[in-house]
Amino acid sequence: MQINILMIKNLGKKKNDTQRLNTIVYTSLEIIRKISFMLYPIIPHSINKALNIFNLNENDIDFSSIGIHDYLKQGDPINKIGILFKKIDRNND
Repeated sequence: MQINILMIKNLGKKKNDTQRLNTIVYTSLEIIRKISFMLYPIIPHSINKALNIFNLNENDIDFSSIGIHDYLKQGDPINKIGILFKKIDRNND
């Protein structure tokens, strides 16, 4: 699938784009959830922070739900999230 950059640039400028914007946001959140589930074994501390966005915790991780594309429900609250990773400063010594 080819992405048209002009379509993305103009997204949200038309009043009738609300449905499309909602779809993009929902799809993005589902992708974040799925990636978080897959990365949990590697970086569990950071993923627990990320799962807090969806009011989920490590007990809610179910790898079989990765194939479900409507796991998140309309009206479910989305929490703000802090910084997942600390910045690594390089010393040029």
